[in-house]
Amino acid sequence: MRKLLVILCATISSVASIGGAIAQGYVIQTPGQPPTNVNPMPGGGYTIQTPGETPSYANPRPSGGYIIQTPGAVPTNVTPMPGGGYRVQTPGR
Repeated sequence: MRKLLVILCATISSVASIGGAIAQGYVIQTPGQPPTNVNPMPGGGYTIQTPGETPSYANPRPSGGYIIQTPGAVPTNVTPMPGGGYRVQTPGR
């Protein structure tokens, strides 16, 4: 799941960094896993949905990066690091 969050954030960040908007959304498919749909929300951010699972929401942070929220779970902060890569952190860990 953690690896998927990083992949999703990298995808979302790359689209935002080139100034493009995801009008129709993306489908991320990995071998042996169900597809994950990433769709834009009207007010900003993205809905992340895998069939049969609760949707998650990626909301932009004012300081950069995203907050990934899944209903009933603690939010996860995904922040770009200087020099590349992302820090994935759940509060309290």
